Amino acid sequence: MKINFFIAQCLLLISVFSRADNEVNRDPFLPSQQVTCSEQQESLLKQIKVWQFKGIVAQVNNSYHQIWLYSENQWLSITDDIVPHVLFPWFIQSLQNNQMIWQANLTNYCHDTVQWMMQLNE
Repeated sequence: MKINFFIAQCLLLISVFSRADNEVNRDPFLPSQQVTCSEQQESLLKQIKVWQFKGIVAQVNNSYHQIWLYSENQWLSITDDIVPHVLFPWFIQSLQNNQMIWQANLTNYCHDTVQWMMQLNE
């Protein structure tokens, strides 16, 4: 009798959780609404476009370089391609003579990346 009562309680508990409202998110890191891929792209481009290239310091043998960016009275230094958290999730894909190509990955459900070319000779 006690086993049947225990099984009934377990089934009741399972049915309560299985019928829970879909609006309730049990994962605190799961966003309540998914942002569209185009909105993510717009937001990321807005984030990177406020920065302007101001200069680069490099050793003759290119073993060390430091890139300087500027935005709204704030200077940002990127040393040896280690991008500060301010620009997360952006990273430098390539550094060419006249431009720096930045890339950011969109969330997993978008399966896409965003690229932006920052001109170095403005």
